[in-house]
Amino acid sequence: MANSQPQPSASPLTALAAPLPQPAPHGELRRRHVGSSEAAALFNLSPHTTRLELYLRKRGELPEPDLSAYEPAIWGLALEAAIGQAVGERMGWSVRKVRRYVAHPEVEGMGCSLDFEVVNHRRGAGVLEIKTVDRLAFRHWEGGRPPIHYELQLQHQLACTRRAWGAIGVLVGGNELRVTPYERHHGAIARIEREVEVFWREVAEGRPPRPDYEADLATLTALYRHAARGSFLDLRQSTRARQLCEELTAAAEAERAARQRREAAKAELLDLIHDAETVWADGFRISAGTVEGGPVQYVRDAYRSLRVSRIPTRTDSTSETPAGDARRREVTAHVYPYPSTSPS
Repeated sequence: MANSQPQPSASPLTALAAPLPQPAPHGELRRRHVGSSEAAALFNLSPHTTRLELYLRKRGELPEPDLSAYEPAIWGLALEAAIGQAVGERMGWSVRKVRRYVAHPEVEGMGCSLDFEVVNHRRGAGVLEIKTVDRLAFRHWEGGRPPIHYELQLQHQLACTRRAWGAIGVLVGGNELRVTPYERHHGAIARIEREVEVFWREVAEGRPPRPDYEADLATLTALYRHAARGSFLDLRQSTRARQLCEELTAAAEAERAARQRREAAKAELLDLIHDAETVWADGFRISAGTVEGGPVQYVRDAYRSLRVSRIPTRTDSTSETPAGDARRREVTAHVYPYPSTSPS
């Protein structure tokens, strides 16, 4: 296995300020390891990745996400050095950048890249993870503490480095620094290590985890993006298929009714406020500014168009409702892949 100890750079200030070249081997190491940012996905606790998606990525059946144009990731990386230095100054810590990939010394297929480490500390070296967060998202943090997927990420790093403590430094809204220290949590680390081993056995044996249907639509859509042209499947004997069609049809009809109510309420509200930009109502603040027009261009990826149509019954055929109305109610749900539109 690779060296399990992080290697600090020679000069802390230089390391904090200099752009960090990405060593070529790291990409291959990440493909062969569950990284710390992926730890929460093992428990379906990540807001970005499910366990099924992670499984498909590691098997090479889905590509890794392209974050090159993802603004939060771009700015998080750009601000990382400044935030790390600010944490050191705020807490009185000696903070150094870690450049080497760290593999777990005992659990195969488990590794991480660290942001920084804290050295020359009375408790021994610690791990420092840096985050940036929008203030609106921060409002959902319970008690102002980092969410569980960040905590699991740090515990994963402590497992790989064998460190006893670490901290998460967060820049909130671009102007508020918050630092939360953590102890090494042996129970959480044992769970992560065990799940990593189970996960890689599933990958090796080709046993995909059960989808989380409330979170895996994008994953399944990407996996089954292209239909086999001219293919047919008879599910008329499947009770579950009928139930799902009923659920989708009912949900789409409820969505359409809710959209009509929303649009009617919006129309009446506009008739009340006329051209006012900001309006105060009892318990509400209404903003109705103008969004300037202009050309909008994007590239659309291929996607599956899932259509569920209610088959006319004999009772339907005797009714006098117009064709295409109640006799044939069609619901179309466009199932899009990952949001990857980009300017042309």
